[in-house]
Parts: sequence; structure tokens; C-alpha cells
Amino acid sequence: MLDRLSDIPKERLAFTAVVVVALMRFLNLGFLDLQAWDEALYAVRAEGILRFGGWVDQTGFAIDGLYSSLPPPLYVWLTTLSFALFGVTEFATRLFSAVFGGLTVILVYRIGKRVADTNVGFIAALLFGLNPFVTFYARQGQFDATLVFFLAAAIFVLLEWPADRSVARAFLAGLCVGAALMTKLYVGLGIPFVYALWIVFHRPGEQRIHWNILGVMTVVALAVAAPWHVFMTATHGEGDPLFFLRASALLERSLTGVEGNVKPLEVLYFVNQLFVLFPFGVAWFGHGLYRAMREKQPGWYLLGMWFLLFFLIFSLMRTKLAVYMLPMLVPASLIASREIVKVNRGAYTPRSASVFVTLTLLSVLWSSSQAWRNAVKAVIWRFTHLELPLSEEILTLLPLVILSLMVLVLWHVSVRKGWIDILRPAIPYFLLVPSFLIFYYQIVAYDKFQYRDGATELVQCVLEKQPSEIIVAGYERNPQLTYYLEGSDVGWRDDLPVTRIVPPKERERFRSWLTDQLTGAPGDALVVIEKDKFIRYEWVTAEEVNPPDYALVFDSRRYAAFLRTSPIQLAYLRRAELP
Repeated sequence: MLDRLSDIPKERLAFTAVVVVALMRFLNLGFLDLQAWDEALYAVRAEGILRFGGWVDQTGFAIDGLYSSLPPPLYVWLTTLSFALFGVTEFATRLFSAVFGGLTVILVYRIGKRVADTNVGFIAALLFGLNPFVTFYARQGQFDATLVFFLAAAIFVLLEWPADRSVARAFLAGLCVGAALMTKLYVGLGIPFVYALWIVFHRPGEQRIHWNILGVMTVVALAVAAPWHVFMTATHGEGDPLFFLRASALLERSLTGVEGNVKPLEVLYFVNQLFVLFPFGVAWFGHGLYRAMREKQPGWYLLGMWFLLFFLIFSLMRTKLAVYMLPMLVPASLIASREIVKVNRGAYTPRSASVFVTLTLLSVLWSSSQAWRNAVKAVIWRFTHLELPLSEEILTLLPLVILSLMVLVLWHVSVRKGWIDILRPAIPYFLLVPSFLIFYYQIVAYDKFQYRDGATELVQCVLEKQPSEIIVAGYERNPQLTYYLEGSDVGWRDDLPVTRIVPPKERERFRSWLTDQLTGAPGDALVVIEKDKFIRYEWVTAEEVNPPDYALVFDSRRYAAFLRTSPIQLAYLRRAELP
């Protein structure tokens, strides 16, 4: 592919393109607003360090104390450094996530080049780096992109470092695993387990060297992570060695599920997520994984083990989040890339190549509409319960069925006419050009409006109205408001009192309940409603909760604000509403 693009040496061209994709993560990085939960939660921890110190333990000022201070603090420390250098801003919150997200793209390129060649590394880096899901987390002030970097770095060191320098290789890999453990609980331990399984099942020569590497890597990783974990255990767990297991609810997350994150698909959840989140690569990856595990080439076998171990563990856990896919997409992109390059070079028959392309088109259709996926699930549920599908479900599925049939007809014709041999050179472009267009739209346009909850504008409303108090009706906590109100709701400031009240679950009672709660409130208090109530997919409107004698002064996607009206104003407003 690269040989056809330019007379510039292909390695230089490939590396330049990969670096450009990595750097594009910084475009429009300061978009509004901070995500209402994790992103703002960790930003509050970092800002608290600037205000109060507490580099090792942020429990004293973190939202809900130990609940949000329990995740390891490496990314929080980096965010604190970013705040100190650039100020407390959205850009500074996300800076190191973008840094590590970009570095991971480069690492994927280097790993692909190491286990295969420049073409494989190039396509793998773009499959990973242009993926909208990957890009989203590389532009969020959360731990995940940083975690994936350290996991990938550990694998890179294990693959790249000369065999005759096993101690240095083990030490560097251990530092990477230790950094992963200081970024997020437990996940970094997956890499030593992957390497152990690789040794057992691959049976490389000089196994003793590999076991030594594993031992040194594990010891170094634990030495990096142990001091903070021991300190937190001694401080908050009274020395209980099972403190982190209990405090993080690991058993509950694994066996029963927590926080409403048990998915109906259960063990098949991540199978579906592969098609939804990795549509341009999943067909190629599926076949490539089979070949990697069967052929047992050392590098590819290690990558296959990485994917399979993480996939198996996360699939068996009852608590499931889409973000758990992120570490799996690194080996998946590399394995898929190898198959794409093979097809591009004519290694597969025309029929096999056309099957890959057809399955990719069907995967893109499946990933393109949540409504279609919901309708398919509903129809399957009805058939398994001996019920007929509803007409609305059939109408929703009709476009998907028609488009899928068109793809299958196209596949049949392409096989008969031999079109695939003509299209082989264009297959990488067919995959990467749409990916780049989606990626570009995401960072220059989509991010500018998709996450505008209105928190920034709400703070401007507070500054204009100068209320004596803010009364917030919503969930028990909201890190986004804590961040934008500079900690007023958690006692960081005493010049702006904030009272939080929790509404009833029944939305029809919301207005009468709010009216009762506002009895005796100061006349100039600003009443803020969190419309989402922290209940997924359930939102209230400003109109249905507007308390009597209060006028709407601010309205956004997530927030509404009201001020009490004077009798004269109220009479005027009601008179104006008369026909």
C-alpha cells in the first residue's frame, strides 16, 4: 500500500502519517463540558491536591471520600501537574490522556513493525488510532487511555528488547506494569498472566530465561505499586490485606454486578461490542486470531493471548462496561492488520477476500444504528418467547434487511465477476478513508456540541444573578457541578452556599416535592434542577418541574435554573400569557 503512495521511503511516510494521527488528538481538546462523572471526578481530585496538598491520599477532599479516592492516583498526579502548568481547564484535564493516547498509536505501529513489517504496523496504528471509541477515551480526562499505553508498552518491551538483555527487558516491562497498577486497580496484573500463559502454551526455547523475565517483571511491578497500596491499606483498612478487594467491591463486580452495569447479553456482551466498536476490523480480526493461535508464531501468539485473556475475564464478570474493550483493541487492531495486508498482497483466494469485505460491510451496518440493534434484540426475544414481532419493530428493521440483502447480492456478483482482484489494492483505502473522515468529524465538529451539558453557562448565570444560595435538586453528588462551582457544594468555598436535595424516584411527584422543599428558601436563591436525575435514559423537563412562583432563568440539555418572581413580575408574566 505505502509503496504506491509516494517516492518517499515508506517507513518515513508511514511514521509521519501515524504521528499526525496521534497529534490530531490535541485538536479542540478543550471542548465543553467535562464529562458529568469520571472525568470531572478525577479533575476534582487533582484540583483538591492543588488546594490542600494530599498527594498520596485525597480521601479528605475527594467526592464521597474513599469512593473516589480509591482508584490509584498516577493520572490524578499528572493532571495536578497539568493544572499547575496550564491552569484548571478542560484542556489541562485531558492533556495527559491525549499524550498517552497518541503515544499508544505510535506503539501500535512499532509493535506491528516488530512482529511483521511497516505495512502491518501502519494499518494497525490507523485502525486503532482512527477508531472513534479509542479517540473518545484519548480525549477524556480519565485513566483509560493512560492504562492502555502502559499495557501496550509492557508488551512492546517484551517483544522488542534483545533476548540477551533479559534483565533490562524484565525491569522495563515491570516499570510499565507497575505504572499500569498505579493507574487503575488490578488490570495491569493481566500482563504477567498473559506472559505466563504464553510461556506455558507456546513453550519457547530457553524457558528458564522467560520465567526469570516474568519473575523480575512481577517483582518490579509490585515494588512500584506496593507503597501507595500499603499506605492506603494501613490508613483506611486498618492493615486488612483484603482491604482493596472489599473497598473496590471486586467480588460484587465479578459475581453479581454493581451500579446497574449488568448487561442483558451477559457473556456475549463483548462479542457484540467487537462488532459495534470495531466494525472495520472485526471480520479480519476473527480469522486472524484463529490463525495466530494455530500457527503459534511467538509475537502473534503473545498478542492473541493478550486479547483472549482480557476478553475471557471481562466476559465472565457480571459488571460490564464498553470501556473494558479498550485494552483488547490494541491486539485486535494488530491481528486484523496482518490479515488485511495478506489479502491486499493476494494471499487469499478471491472468494475468501470477498467474504472478508462483505462481513466488514455487514459489521458497519450493524454498528451504525442503535435503533436497529435494539429492534433485532427485541425480535429475537419475541421469537424465543413464542410472540410475533410488533409492526414498529419490523418497520425499524426493514432498512437494515434491505441494505444487508444488497450487500449479499453485491458479494455474489463480485465473486462471479471476479471484481475482488481488481479491488484488492484499494482494500486498505476502503477501510481507512472512511475511518479518517469519521475521526476528523469527531474531533473538529462532533466534540464541540455533543458534550455541552450547559455547566459552563450555568456558572455564568450564577455570576450574573448573584444568588445568596444555590439549591440543587438532583442525585446525591455531581462531580461536574463540583468542578464548575469550584467546590462550593463540597465545602471548598464559604462565599456561595450550596444545598443539595434529592428528588423522589417518581417523576410525577417531582414538582410538588420541590414546591414543599422550597418553602422558607431565601427569596433570591437560585434553584438548579439536574434533569437527568442520574437515572439512565430518564430525563425531566423544565416545564414539568417548574415550581409555582418561580421563573425559568436558564435552560440547557442537563440543567434548568429558576428564580422566585416578585408579585409584580408574576402578575406581568401571567398577564402576558393570556390570549
